[in-house]
Amino acid sequence: MQRLIPVLRAASSATRRGPIARYPHRTLASQTPTLTSVDGVVGEPIDFDLAAKIEGNESQIVTIELRPNQVLRAESGAMMYLTEGVEMNTTTGGGLSAGFRRMMTGQNFFISDYTYSGNTVGRVALGTDFPSKILRLNVPEYGGKLVCQKGALLCASHTIDVQMEFTKSFASGFFGGEGFILQALTGQGDVFLKAGGTLIRRDLRDGEELRISSGCLVAFTSQVDYDVQMVKGFANVFAGGEGLFITTLKGPGTVWLQGQPPQRMISEIARRVPAGGGLGFMVGSGSSGGGDEGSDQGDNNEQK
Repeated sequence: MQRLIPVLRAASSATRRGPIARYPHRTLASQTPTLTSVDGVVGEPIDFDLAAKIEGNESQIVTIELRPNQVLRAESGAMMYLTEGVEMNTTTGGGLSAGFRRMMTGQNFFISDYTYSGNTVGRVALGTDFPSKILRLNVPEYGGKLVCQKGALLCASHTIDVQMEFTKSFASGFFGGEGFILQALTGQGDVFLKAGGTLIRRDLRDGEELRISSGCLVAFTSQVDYDVQMVKGFANVFAGGEGLFITTLKGPGTVWLQGQPPQRMISEIARRVPAGGGLGFMVGSGSSGGGDEGSDQGDNNEQK
């Protein structure tokens, strides 16, 4: 009997390393706590370390695995595909006031919750509305609150709440490039944010100041002080390309910046579009080319 005890212990240890590691929903379902969102949605937390996969280079997508009783909350209209058993439920996420609050922060009025009702694993693939990098952050790791640019949120844990963050001064809202209202993400869980171009992270020391171009801001921790300063120098104002004001961020805290803000690319495209119906002129030129080719063929037939 004493010889069997080590064998039984070894078998028990192997069993723990096997099914629990490969299929945690089959053995730990009863031990996983359920969490409730501010609008009453109940679900188990998603382990994004294992469930999330970000793919692509300059224009990325994220694929997330869902198990029974888990809930993924995403921006409406971001879905690429759903596998069998995944269901989508689109709501206002807490009534009209919650929908309007998200609209004020650059999100859509409606939000979509994804759940899985099968016996194995379902998958949800989400894309962005603009060629973007996707940044995953854990909100509790940064003090339970992240302040982001408008419309930055792609998807998140169902326990993440979207709030309005007001700028501290009139100048910050009017000249800071992000408006008077920013996006505050609070709660327990992870968020996936959108950022255009190259994405960088800067950790600011206490009192350290970082001056950035308007629109390059993606997110920052709640300890960072957000303000604007007037650009010094007559030539810098009128020829520097940054305008009259520049955004300042003062530590301590962490800041994430994007190298190609969507507004900058849109402005460049609009600046290069010819005024007075340039597209129609291009179409007309193509049509006239076809007509000339036809008339040349007709002249050749007459000569024959």
